[in-house]
Amino acid sequence: MRPLGPRAGRSARRAVYRARYTAHLTSGRWRRRREEWLAEEQRRTGAPPVCVVCHRPWDLADDLHHNSYARLGRERHGDLLPMCRGCHEALHVILDRSPAWRAMPRPAATTGIVARLRELRTAATGAGCAADCSHRHRS
Repeated sequence: MRPLGPRAGRSARRAVYRARYTAHLTSGRWRRRREEWLAEEQRRTGAPPVCVVCHRPWDLADDLHHNSYARLGRERHGDLLPMCRGCHEALHVILDRSPAWRAMPRPAATTGIVARLRELRTAATGAGCAADCSHRHRS
């Protein structure tokens, strides 16, 4: 989970939400949901999932990005996107630093940022992750 930003202390509602979100992400229910998501994704596509940005193999050690928080705790399959840790962190760096992206509906912002990260990845190296992705992938 990302650290709170400098303005997070201004909102008691946000602090309550962050506590609820943290509790959700550390729960057995979330672990089971991730396992269910993986099985459903493999059933739907007939293949193991990959990071939506860099297309590296995804597994349960990686992240699921919430494309929507509308059903937190009752996430639908499409509410979650498979991302390696580095690409997920890069997405949130962009999202968290940009009032314009944050003002958009979350699914639209996610789609736009994923597209931007793919462009950066291609421009920087022609392959692999974006230049600002500072992680290593498993081989």
